[in-house]
Amino acid sequence: MIRNSLRNLFICTAWMIFSCVGASAQKPAPLPELSHKRLLNDLQITVAATPNLGENMTIGLLVRYGSAFDPADKGGLANLVSRMFMKATIDKTQKGIQDELEYLGASVEIICDWDGFRFLLKGPSSTYERSLLLLYQIVGEAQFNETDFAAEKQAILEDLKKPDDPRQRIHGQLEMDLFGGTTYGRPRQGTQASLSSITIGDVRQFYKKYFSPNQAFLLIVGNVPASQVLQKAARIWGAWVRNDAFPFTFLPPRKLIERRILLEDDPNSPAAQFILGNLFPRREDTDYLPALVAAHILQERLTKLLPTSLLTVGNLGRRMASPFYVQGQAAAEQTLDQIRKIQNAAAEIKDSSVPAEELAQVQSRLIEEFNHVLMTVDGLCKIMLDAELYHLGSNYAANFPDLIRRCDADMVRQAANSWLFPGGEVILIRGPASLLKPAMESLGAVQPLAP
Repeated sequence: MIRNSLRNLFICTAWMIFSCVGASAQKPAPLPELSHKRLLNDLQITVAATPNLGENMTIGLLVRYGSAFDPADKGGLANLVSRMFMKATIDKTQKGIQDELEYLGASVEIICDWDGFRFLLKGPSSTYERSLLLLYQIVGEAQFNETDFAAEKQAILEDLKKPDDPRQRIHGQLEMDLFGGTTYGRPRQGTQASLSSITIGDVRQFYKKYFSPNQAFLLIVGNVPASQVLQKAARIWGAWVRNDAFPFTFLPPRKLIERRILLEDDPNSPAAQFILGNLFPRREDTDYLPALVAAHILQERLTKLLPTSLLTVGNLGRRMASPFYVQGQAAAEQTLDQIRKIQNAAAEIKDSSVPAEELAQVQSRLIEEFNHVLMTVDGLCKIMLDAELYHLGSNYAANFPDLIRRCDADMVRQAANSWLFPGGEVILIRGPASLLKPAMESLGAVQPLAP
């Protein structure tokens, strides 16, 4: 599959929901009723009334600062902060929070990535007032104490001591190589050294500095009375005190101009882990959707070409360039052949027009997957939160099918030439160097990679 492509694709404000049918027969479903309010503290609130989607509700809060804002010597700070919520508020203990969630029949999911924090409270629509209050207490009245800090920090440090999953390890090495020298060029969860340097004061300072209503977006999606919800939300969340905003001014990664082949010796392994990768366009770039269509075409061709290779084709849409990659494993003696087949499959997309039937099938599948996500309150909430983060425009949902269909064969070929192994890419292999190094040298100079 295209890893994480659904989250990156379905970034929009959902003025329109499409039915889950084939692309040729798609008709718009009833529009969610949208109501908006901006508070004096600059918090933007939107209510999407969705009586057609049942009685479930998702309240989402986006905060536009994430792991990219970790201090250079304190990588993993934002991730640690995300684990400190739900421990205590001004007047609730961890048990009190859990008891309230149980009473409401609700749950809370907290997601921290490079570009932001997302809080998702899921429960019945009828509980919207108490749910809004509880989420505000969790976020706006969070308390960070020494005991919880020490326990969470130690838990992360223990996780970092565990042996890496080989696939995760090689993927992390790819990202560090692609993004070296930038904020993305370090492990998001931190390292033993960076975690050890983080104090409870760092956690409190990150929270105080970056959790502010003027850099947040509150969204309520469910079968709720919009005017009443806005009134209650304004009363509860209006108490949140705003801070100064901090600009997103990070050094962008440099696009590679040559191929780099890195080999980590694992002499006792009969198999090799490999990953090929390069930079992919920013989520808001006009190249993103044509490049994504090209990546899906490559995925489907590779599935037919190498059906037993467990290949993953993926990309991660971000504010800055993100990684595009093809990852797999093979017997050591078959690794070069598989890498060549992957390169050749990408070259075919670059060199000749994609047949109209194949392009239409890929476009149809993308639109159908998009529609499927839009048909739940949780999916709709995540879509709208990401829309705010990536500034894709209020009409993106309505235009999405047309935007995908406009990715014609020429656009796809041009995007493939720019973003699918354009000559500046990294090939990273882990396996027995005595077998792999002579074979891989046919692709270029091989550099050893220290374990």
